[in-house]
Amino acid sequence: MKDTIRIYSATRFLVAFAFGTILPVYVLYFRHYQMNLFEIALLAAVFEASILLFEMPTGLVADMYGRRISVILSAAFSLIAGFLFIFFPFLAGFLIAEILAGFGETLRSGALEAWLVDSLKHEGKEEKVKSAFAAGTKFKSAGNLLGLILGGYLASLNMKLVWVPFTALFLILCLFLILKMKEKYQLEGKVSGKVKSRLSETIRQSIHVLRSQRLILALLILFLLSEFAFETISQFWQVHFHENLSIATQYFGWIAAIAFLLTILFIDKVTALSGKLRRETSSLIILESLFLVSLLALALAGSPVLAVTLFIVIHSFVNFKEPIFLDLYNKRIPSVLRATLLSFQGLVGSTGEVLAGLCIGIIAIKFGLRITFGFGTVLLFVGIVAFLLLATSRPRRSGA
Repeated sequence: MKDTIRIYSATRFLVAFAFGTILPVYVLYFRHYQMNLFEIALLAAVFEASILLFEMPTGLVADMYGRRISVILSAAFSLIAGFLFIFFPFLAGFLIAEILAGFGETLRSGALEAWLVDSLKHEGKEEKVKSAFAAGTKFKSAGNLLGLILGGYLASLNMKLVWVPFTALFLILCLFLILKMKEKYQLEGKVSGKVKSRLSETIRQSIHVLRSQRLILALLILFLLSEFAFETISQFWQVHFHENLSIATQYFGWIAAIAFLLTILFIDKVTALSGKLRRETSSLIILESLFLVSLLALALAGSPVLAVTLFIVIHSFVNFKEPIFLDLYNKRIPSVLRATLLSFQGLVGSTGEVLAGLCIGIIAIKFGLRITFGFGTVLLFVGIVAFLLLATSRPRRSGA
């Protein structure tokens, strides 16, 4: 069991470390190669579109042929994308790299979590799933923290170096997964049928699960609107802090680093506390509600210190609820459909981000950033209400 959790945590750490190195200087790297703002926005749109296109098919690959091969291929495609970002620094090269990076993201999305859950079930340690997810989130935060520091330092030396650690870390991850990751459990229907018939059957079964398990549907609706709400602050916090609150950009890396550090320090305690509540959904609703209140307060805050504090708190709430959400969601998914339905969850999240990208830019230009943040709180409120209505309602009996 310990090896399973360690491999899962190490994978999340290396992935987060790799992406953390580019997070603070992503736009600056493209600007270094004379990309205009439209081209930069196009690159982001292509990445999200590739996720929407490949999310479900790659989840099916993981369910049919194994989660291990899917996660290894994910690292390999991310590695190739890194090489393209370094050696083909022009728009066409960047576009291809974004597509490959999105494809790699979808191969890992769902498959890694499905591998963890079914491995622990196979070992008779299913009760450790929530704590394993919490450990993964903690290591992800640690990886992001180190990546932010390294990426900012390398960018100050030479902007061309930014994608070097990203590529090196995915090479290390490829080798690590090949050597350490095992898949001891047996998937039902792992090699059955033609891909087309298997796809239609999987979709049919997935729809049946969504209809029969109202909590899964409620979780997905909440996840969609929560991702949308978080995207409002995720996209524009730097602009808001710099232009509206006159906070120097040199502090931005440290602000993000403190948020990740708080996650590392407290996520185990929050996860353990969530297990003591009478209703298993209570902790998720509490965290989403605290997220909503904090986002609304940030929209109204005029003090730079208060705004920074609220942003750090919001970021922590988002990380705290991740293992709780994944535990609730995984408990109700059949093993044979786990990677597919987890990929569907990733697709829902990407949809929320794409919808936010299409809407919040227009709202921000017409009404300002504070109204944009407020719009996020309204949608999150709708998500919480919808979740409570669906999760507490009794399903109708057939023929009634």
